[in-house]
Amino acid sequence: MSTWTSERARAALALGAALVLSGCFEPGGMVPSLSRDVPETRMFRDPGGLTIVGPRGYCVDPENSRSDGGAGFVLLGGCDVLADARRGPRHHAILSATFAPADAAPGVRDYAAFMASSRGREMLSRTDDPATVTILDSRVEGDMLLLHVRDTSPNTGAPLAQEHWRAAFFTGGHAVMLSVHSTEGSPLATRTGRSKITDFARAVQRAN
Repeated sequence: MSTWTSERARAALALGAALVLSGCFEPGGMVPSLSRDVPETRMFRDPGGLTIVGPRGYCVDPENSRSDGGAGFVLLGGCDVLADARRGPRHHAILSATFAPADAAPGVRDYAAFMASSRGREMLSRTDDPATVTILDSRVEGDMLLLHVRDTSPNTGAPLAQEHWRAAFFTGGHAVMLSVHSTEGSPLATRTGRSKITDFARAVQRAN
C-alpha cells in the first residue's frame, strides 16, 4: 500500500484541509501590512481555547487578527512598530499564526511529505501555484515540522522577502501553522529566521 493511501497520510491531508477551509486565512495567502498605533497586546486568546503569543518583543495586531468557530488567523509584529512601545525585537519580522480544530495528529514525517508534494506546495503559495514554491529546508524537531520556504509569487499586502520560515504542529486540539516573514528591504538571515520560528513555536506551545 502506498504512503498516500495510508490512514496517516489521509490525516496529513485533512490537516491541510482544516487550515485552508478554516474560513479565516489560507496558510499561503496574502500577509497584510501591519497596523500602527494600536493598543499593546501580547496575547490572543481564541474562544475555542487556543492561545497565540509571540516571542519576546512581539505583540498581536488586533486589527488584522480574527477567529471564528475555533479557527483563525493572528498577525504579530514588533511591539515598538505596532504600539510605539519602548522595546521591540532585535531583528524585526512579521509573524502569523493560522489554526483550526483537529481531531487527531498525523505523524510529523507524514505531514512533511505532504508539504513537499504538489498539493502541499500549492497550499504554501500566495497564488496557489506550486511552481512558485521551493522548500529549501525541511526538518522534524520532536513533534514539530520546521520549513524554510522560498515563494516567488507576488504579495499584494506587505512587501515581503521571498524566503520565509514555517512551523506546523498540534496543540490544544488544534492544527497550528506559524510563519516568520521579513520585508524585501530588510530580509532575515537564514540562521536568524530559523531561530525566530523556533522561538515563536515554543512560545505558542508553552502558552497552551
